[in-house]
Amino acid sequence: MRGLRRVVLCGLAVLPLAACSGEPGESDMRKLVETHTKRALDGQGQGGFRGFDGFRKQGCVDTKYRNGAPKPDDKQYDCYYAATFAPQPGATAMTVNGKGRFTRTDKGLTFEDLGAQPR
Repeated sequence: MRGLRRVVLCGLAVLPLAACSGEPGESDMRKLVETHTKRALDGQGQGGFRGFDGFRKQGCVDTKYRNGAPKPDDKQYDCYYAATFAPQPGATAMTVNGKGRFTRTDKGLTFEDLGAQPR
């Protein structure tokens, strides 16, 4: 029991450090990707998308440069995620692996789609 308590306490001590990294959290990523996906599907005449059945952040990499020049005022992260779409009647659910660029500015967090592949 003492070992478990130590692991939990160490994990809690690390959480504030992860939050300070600046990279987007899973819920923020999900909201932005869902909004982007809804707009894209509505634009193609495929309305009805309300959200993903599942969404998982797989990791982010800090992109210290944009267009070859350092951007100290903006924080950019290329992040990978897995998003599961609700199945259509008679079909199975589809999960895609996606990559997006998330930029944190004084106006908030933005998303740029860098592609997705069904898995």
